[in-house]
Amino acid sequence: MVEFSRRSTAADIAKSAGVAKSTVSLAFSAPERVSTKTRDRILSAAKAAGYTPNPVAQSLKTGRNNIVGLILADLTNPHGGSVLEQVQKTANEIGYMVMTATAAHDPKRDIEFVRKFEQLNVRAAIIMPSGSDEKYVSALKDSSIRFVTYGHKLSGLECDHVGLDNRMGMELLVRHLVELGHRRIGHIAGNQRQWSGTERFDGLRQSLKNAGLTLDESDLGFGEYYEDISYRAALELLRKSDRPTALVTANNVTAIGALRAARDLQIRCPEDISIATIDEIPWGELISPKPTCAVQPIGDMAKLAATWLIERLEGEGENIPPRCAEFAPHLMVGSSTGPLKKNR
Repeated sequence: MVEFSRRSTAADIAKSAGVAKSTVSLAFSAPERVSTKTRDRILSAAKAAGYTPNPVAQSLKTGRNNIVGLILADLTNPHGGSVLEQVQKTANEIGYMVMTATAAHDPKRDIEFVRKFEQLNVRAAIIMPSGSDEKYVSALKDSSIRFVTYGHKLSGLECDHVGLDNRMGMELLVRHLVELGHRRIGHIAGNQRQWSGTERFDGLRQSLKNAGLTLDESDLGFGEYYEDISYRAALELLRKSDRPTALVTANNVTAIGALRAARDLQIRCPEDISIATIDEIPWGELISPKPTCAVQPIGDMAKLAATWLIERLEGEGENIPPRCAEFAPHLMVGSSTGPLKKNR
């Protein structure tokens, strides 16, 4: 029996199991090519030594691995962290590891990470796209990687997509505010270069139209899905003497910026301004007032994205055309929205 006093290698396992080093590699990368008896002996030796193969090194040798990629637009947004947690959980349960990258809303970084994934033989990835123009989509189409887009749908890229019914989210928020008596509703919009940003903006305008209302251009600001930009946009809207009585924001980060602006201007929420948003804020219980929001079922969405991705990777969805799932949000009423004051 070989004594293992350092980190074990494939050569150590081969010596202990009485097989060639290449057989150890096959036992992990292509088990169907190794007899059950030999593989059991190798696995027993590996377990005794605490040995696990390096998946990246293994993939570089064989061109095969159990690694999937995940490219997030922004990990500072708690939404991204929730997606990462669920994708990892689902992939791990099926026997896959997740290699993660964060593009910080930069389309060029998305493409850089895609190319790095290719170099590491990552064959499939979930991407939360930061871009949408023709050059960006073309770069993804030219890649050898199979994609599932998450959150932001890309026109021209034939792949599975999992996202939110953004228009329904806006309908829930506008209907709630109208029921509270609000008739002048402003908006801090998201990134209009991204599909979700335009869908939410268009959804808001359509929801207002359905209620017999319109969006005044002077009540519109653009937050680009960044807290500081949203903060400045909200400051501009809320400083007006004839400001709207309610604001709908494009996502949770945008809402935080708007709530900060109201606080700094000493405008009470919800007494003087109601604020509602798409996306739950995970630490909403610690924020006062707690935001009213259209909640995304992130767990179900991320689980489906990971499942579809691995199905494609393993050939189960080979003859299935691109699939699209848009999940319905639900309204969670917090303390950031309230009835319209009669003197407004």
